[in-house]
Amino acid sequence: MSELDPEIEAKRKRQKKKMTKILSKAWGLDRADPFQELEDKDVMAVGGSGPMDLTSIGQNLEKGVYQHGRRGWEQFACDLGGIYNRFISCGKKSKLAKYHLNQVKELLSSIDGHLSDLANDAKPANLSLQKEQNTPSKRKAGEILDGLIHVPKKKNVKKHDRNNSLTLSQREDRAMKELIHHVLSCGGEESQLNSFRCKVTQVGERFQTAYFSEQGRKFKTVGDVSKFLNLVDDKSVSVTSGSQREKTSVSRKRQPKNSRELELEKKKLKRELDKLMKSHVKASKALDDFHNEQSNEQIQMDDNMIPFDAKKNKAYWSILTRPEIDCFPGIPVSCTQEVLMVWDFLCTFHRTLSLHPIDLDNFAAALIYKPREVDNDESGPPLYLIESHLALLRLLLNDVSSDSWWWSTLETPETEAKEEVGKGEADNIAPTMKVDFAAILDYDEDPLVTRKWIQALEDVRTRRANAGGAIKAIVKTAISLTSNPFVKSYLRKSMRGWKSNDAAFAKQSVMWLIGRVREARPDLWGKLFDSSILKENKEKVVREAMLSMESLDEGEIEENLEDMQYGDSEAEDSDSDEEENEVETEEDFSQKRPDSNAKVSKGEEDLSAPVATNIPTKPPPHIVDLLLPPYKPLFNSFLISPFSWSYIVGASVSRILHRYKRLRNEVDDNLREFRDFKPLSIGERRRREKISTFRIFSECVAEQENDSECPIEAAVDHLCKGESYLTLSALQRLCILRVLIEAAYDTHHIYQCIQDNINARRTASKQLENEERRAKKEAKEEAANVESAARERLAQEARDEFLSKKRREFSRKNKYTNEFKDGYLESLQDDEIVNFDEETKGEYEALPGPKQFNKNEVHAMVTKINEETAFNTSELEVLTLEEIEDRENNTLVDMEEELASYNENDESNKREITAKIDSLKREIKNFKEWQESLPATRSEAIETLKDAIEDGTIKALRSAIKVAKQALLCGEDEETGGMWTLDLLRDAALELKHAEKRKRVTEAQKEMVGKINKCFVRRDVIGKDRFFHKFWHFDHDDNGGIWYDANFKLPMEANNDDDATPRIPASDIAVGAKDEEIDLRGAGDSSFLRFSRQEYHPSGEINSLVKRHNGCICSSNSMRRLLKNLDGRGHREGSLKSSLKEILEAGGYVNTESDEDGAKDENAVNKTGDEEHFQRAKNAVKSNSDTFRVVPNLDMLESLSSAIGQRCRLRSVADEISAPDAATYCMATVTGWRSRKTITNYPNPESDEPTTVEKIEVVWIAALDHGGEKELSSVELLNGLVRSKKWRHQYPGYFEHDSPLFSYRNKLGRFCGRAADAPYASSRLFFSKLMLKREQDMYALLKSRTYDNHWGGKMGLRNAWITFMKENFDDLNTLRQGLLTLEDAFHELCGQPVEQNGNIGSNKSPKELLENDDLRCDIELESLGSNITGLWNSYDSRAIFREIISNSKSLGIFALGLDLICRNSQAYLDATKPTVTTRKTSSNVSTNNYDSGLYTTSGRLTRSAFSTDTNQTTPGRRLNLWQQQHSDY
Repeated sequence: MSELDPEIEAKRKRQKKKMTKILSKAWGLDRADPFQELEDKDVMAVGGSGPMDLTSIGQNLEKGVYQHGRRGWEQFACDLGGIYNRFISCGKKSKLAKYHLNQVKELLSSIDGHLSDLANDAKPANLSLQKEQNTPSKRKAGEILDGLIHVPKKKNVKKHDRNNSLTLSQREDRAMKELIHHVLSCGGEESQLNSFRCKVTQVGERFQTAYFSEQGRKFKTVGDVSKFLNLVDDKSVSVTSGSQREKTSVSRKRQPKNSRELELEKKKLKRELDKLMKSHVKASKALDDFHNEQSNEQIQMDDNMIPFDAKKNKAYWSILTRPEIDCFPGIPVSCTQEVLMVWDFLCTFHRTLSLHPIDLDNFAAALIYKPREVDNDESGPPLYLIESHLALLRLLLNDVSSDSWWWSTLETPETEAKEEVGKGEADNIAPTMKVDFAAILDYDEDPLVTRKWIQALEDVRTRRANAGGAIKAIVKTAISLTSNPFVKSYLRKSMRGWKSNDAAFAKQSVMWLIGRVREARPDLWGKLFDSSILKENKEKVVREAMLSMESLDEGEIEENLEDMQYGDSEAEDSDSDEEENEVETEEDFSQKRPDSNAKVSKGEEDLSAPVATNIPTKPPPHIVDLLLPPYKPLFNSFLISPFSWSYIVGASVSRILHRYKRLRNEVDDNLREFRDFKPLSIGERRRREKISTFRIFSECVAEQENDSECPIEAAVDHLCKGESYLTLSALQRLCILRVLIEAAYDTHHIYQCIQDNINARRTASKQLENEERRAKKEAKEEAANVESAARERLAQEARDEFLSKKRREFSRKNKYTNEFKDGYLESLQDDEIVNFDEETKGEYEALPGPKQFNKNEVHAMVTKINEETAFNTSELEVLTLEEIEDRENNTLVDMEEELASYNENDESNKREITAKIDSLKREIKNFKEWQESLPATRSEAIETLKDAIEDGTIKALRSAIKVAKQALLCGEDEETGGMWTLDLLRDAALELKHAEKRKRVTEAQKEMVGKINKCFVRRDVIGKDRFFHKFWHFDHDDNGGIWYDANFKLPMEANNDDDATPRIPASDIAVGAKDEEIDLRGAGDSSFLRFSRQEYHPSGEINSLVKRHNGCICSSNSMRRLLKNLDGRGHREGSLKSSLKEILEAGGYVNTESDEDGAKDENAVNKTGDEEHFQRAKNAVKSNSDTFRVVPNLDMLESLSSAIGQRCRLRSVADEISAPDAATYCMATVTGWRSRKTITNYPNPESDEPTTVEKIEVVWIAALDHGGEKELSSVELLNGLVRSKKWRHQYPGYFEHDSPLFSYRNKLGRFCGRAADAPYASSRLFFSKLMLKREQDMYALLKSRTYDNHWGGKMGLRNAWITFMKENFDDLNTLRQGLLTLEDAFHELCGQPVEQNGNIGSNKSPKELLENDDLRCDIELESLGSNITGLWNSYDSRAIFREIISNSKSLGIFALGLDLICRNSQAYLDATKPTVTTRKTSSNVSTNNYDSGLYTTSGRLTRSAFSTDTNQTTPGRRLNLWQQQHSDY
């Protein structure tokens, strides 16, 4: 062979590749720097002609120095070994060189063991000469042989003589060195052993070594460590050893002695073989089942591992950045999520709230609703807002959870102290001796020291009374810790009753002390209180302690007990004396004790002082607070009415905010206490309380409408002052609902509803699992049937192939032998061929059966059967587009050849031949025309197929398959009687089959899924994309859109030019208040802060909530584009894609982009080119005055040149005749236009036939958000465009009076009365009726309590008032004057007018009292107590009430005032009952909230006095004789 033989060249390349691989591994060994490039002069001095470093060997490889074959390998091995032996010979890095040489030898031994010996024995040229010069003449320690040093073994030395002198630590060091050497020899690194440690233990005369990993795992040998580090292939070792043992056992197995034993051995082996065959069949079936289950499932990977596709990324963000709905008109963009959350809560819990749900668009319209006439006081909010607020109020006020926040604005430090210190743990422990407990508490000791000795004494609780030694040690420890001399004396005194190990007396004494100190000093454990509260609490505990010690025997006072001996050891006494000398004496301290009765002067608040309580600053009462009762309003009372709901809501939200502020303060204090920080200063607490609303509800209050105040606090202040709800902005209304819903989540009703749903959901989930299991079983059986059919078909094909082969073989042999006639062989049946001879029969029986085919063959046949089933044919041939084109070209060639074969000059059959020729020519002409037009059609059909496969929905696939068939991408195969098809069309047909199967399963499970959805727990996301953006679908949304929540990127993040993710500066992305990170545990750790901030944004740079990019995809086109750009290979996007397909199919969306008929005529929809028609439509409307009135404000569309792609708001009326004002509004997107021919028949007076007029007009196609399409005329289009702009930008004066929002009726509850009266429940007419009803109820009770009844007497004032109210109910001033007149009447009926007493402000007018925050806190309009002599408790109260009513313009304030008059009248009636008994008093207390706790000793009661529980009884009148006899009545 020549040198340029390609086979030799290939072998040379393989050899060079192997040498390069060995050299690279030697180069990559640990610490191989000295051998890579030689720089040491001593090593260079060794000389020699070979390469001196690895770089030189690499250069030789590039030059081709090492020739092909054995000689080249030997030279390569010698050069490698010579490099390391050069270092070993001169003593430079010899240990490292030996280690690297061993590694290289192992690499070479994998090629040939001889190469390893050559590398070991290799030496540079002048090595022996240099060693002889440097070696002394007499050398007994070693000899030089062949240039290498061979060190002889030392003489036999006993092992214990060398190692007995080593300590355990030395042995551990030596073992670790051996471990490092072993790991390095196995190819590991020394850094892998950084976390390992060694421990040597001695057992008798033996030493045991063990290695431990960082997790504490134990290894006995270095081999176990190398296996653990995956440096040794444990399987190969075990397999090798196992095979050797098996060979040994087989070789040693006894041979059978006779034929009987041989027969038994054969039977045994046959049984084992049968067992193995059964196991093999079972395992093969399980494997096939697994493949059948996984055949239709795509192997998914982590989304982050999917390669970045810039084109898909750009298309994906083009969908998300331009959604159909990106915000709600009139509501800030950043509050979109809050709108969805509030609406979803009201719809999800509509049964719990008894509130009929409403559509999302109407809910947003209710939030932004403004009355058409600003000055019209009669107009009220939409009925849905009234019903929803009343539903939430009834839920909150009817739940016990509201007790924790309703009184929050009336909380004081005193009430908080009672809650915290009212529980004493020492109440059940009796004192053991008398002690000056006040002195113990008054001693000025560091709180940290006090906590330490109390915590030390806490261990006594866990000790038994007979554990005297332990208790004694604990007490001595506490004595050494405390600096309080009184505590030291008490503890020493507690040891007085010591008897042997009996320490019961000491234990009881210690437990009483720590219990009382904890009770008196709650501030020691992180609770912050005012000094006055602590002082009062200390005095209370001291009094209780002194009372409990009164029953004890008189003893010596504690000051004289310091020298008492309590132990048996003199050392203890001396220690006690030393301690007494070091501390301050009690007499000295008693001189310094402050006077407990001294009063601290009240000055200005010191902002630098630490906070004393976590209760926020109490807001002053507003007008609404003055009109409310001192107890929580009953949910079914007149207070919760359509008139006053807005003000009750304002008061409730104020209290809820106060409660959450307090919880926020508690969190701040606990965080600082956990880190042992100083308490916050008053100034810092005030700063945090000022922004606390942004810290709690920052999502909703992020968009401030002005720079001075928070929207939610402004809304609360607005309502509590008695202002109208309609003047609130949409954001403020949303904030109020947000707070109410946040409190509703804490109610017992919602919790119980969720818990019940969880239980019901669990049951429904089990049913769904059973259905899924059944569907899976059916799919498995179907796959098993297909597999069985595939195996049978394979076996049948094998038999048919065998029989056809034998027929050919017999025919071929018969040609030479002529043994049989040709007819005889052709007439042979299959059975006759099988039984033709023994050889043929044996071959037939040896054919594979159905169960003997491997899984690849079966899988291929299953795929083929599924393809044939999808096309409903018996034979299917799958072709590529090039093969189809070749097939058509061949067909054309055949037709042309057939045409050329006919002879036109044949006179015999000239007519028939001419007809055939003409027919062929026409077919050839048509065929060529098809070939010219088909490529474009097929290209479009192929793109449609690809999109449909990406879409995966049934409608898209069917439409694409129909278009592909029209493009002749499939057809019948005349040769096989089956079909041929394009491979892509085959994939689409299979995908359609899977989609239909998936839909059948979904339809079967639809009922159970509906049950699960009814058992709501929370709104779950339908999936996430690769960027962790969340997608949502709401069942109550009529549009059925997909909402998404996407992150913005910061400019500082890694920038990729191909990444289309929107970016926003960090200063613009943050919303709400920032986290107080100084309170966190890892505030100084930047990595911890970055990790904690990732909760808000993936960048970890923002420490507050961030703006999100929200939008809704409604149209089917956008949804299908979104599906197309989702990558199903990822876990997250694959799951999201499946969910979106189900929603798309279940929602009945129509693909507006594809034309199922595939026809392109004059009626086809055009996607562009409507500019001329759109301008013509606008000009036609402007030129016609009648039409111009139909489209007002047409000038808003001057800037638009085309309508395609624009959003329009369409109005539709179901019945123009019976209900012309009942319209529905929906949003749509203009997608195209087309020409429409209209035929109109007009009556012709001159003839009987009508005149027919054909007209072609342009219509635009609009894709509705909730699915479907609609054709729009020019006027409808222009109206929709103008309406959309007005609605989106909140055009002044735009009002949809016939919207479904105003026809809403609550079908689940009657919070506003009957359905017919609900829209007018808050009107002036209904308030007039309410006033008449309440007057009638109270007058019947009051008229019997007075002798001078001018109101209902002969003067006729009452009748005149009733007539006046019925006739003039529509005037607000009339209602105000009627309420004041009613107050005058009730005031006269309840008794004589009170005199001006100057309780609040003697020189202040009612208006000045209301404007002053300090004086307003002392106002009390409620009649409280038992000494009630009239309607009002003072002159100021009545004057303030009349001032409030006189200046108010709201029916809600009038309703609150009316209810206050009725409550005071009822209080007067209860206080002036003719008979007051104990039974009736207790009954009244249990039934009337305002009767509980009313009775005090003297003075006018306020709300704080009302909230105090007392046990005093009502002083009643003296009973007469009949009353005394019938006292039970």
